[in-house]
Amino acid sequence: TAESLPGAELPTPILKGETLTQPAAGEERRLHVHVDSCKGAMVQPKSSPMGVLLLIVGFAMLAHAGYSTIQYRKYLRMVDQDYKGSPFDIHIECAIGSLLCLFGCVSCADDFEPIRMAQTFHSKTPDDMSYRPEFVTFNHRGRALGLLLSAAKSGGGSKDR
Repeated sequence: TAESLPGAELPTPILKGETLTQPAAGEERRLHVHVDSCKGAMVQPKSSPMGVLLLIVGFAMLAHAGYSTIQYRKYLRMVDQDYKGSPFDIHIECAIGSLLCLFGCVSCADDFEPIRMAQTFHSKTPDDMSYRPEFVTFNHRGRALGLLLSAAKSGGGSKDR
């Protein structure tokens, strides 16, 4: 088993609030990570109702501008005129709808992180920054190499050089 191999024990938790659990007997060895109060945990975005409203109105204005353009082209076909571009009011409606969508997305987004590295990482240790629990694996070639090394130490020393 992996418990008898040297160096096969579970790593100790690195981030504050993490717990690693051992599997029950007969259960496959997996990493169970529980994060209590870690800033890197999944956090629900703080979407303001005003931002959602701006997004809905902006998308409605863009859809209405597209519908108006289609109707304008149909009108031009009925009166046998060439299409030389959309009217100015449709361009204004597209610009206002785009700005409303932009402001809605910005207000629905989570707080921005500071650009300066010193402000972002001053309270984190190097272990906190490089810890990636999704890459931790216990089914690797170290288990087989440990078995080979222990077999070589116990029975492979009969040759003299």
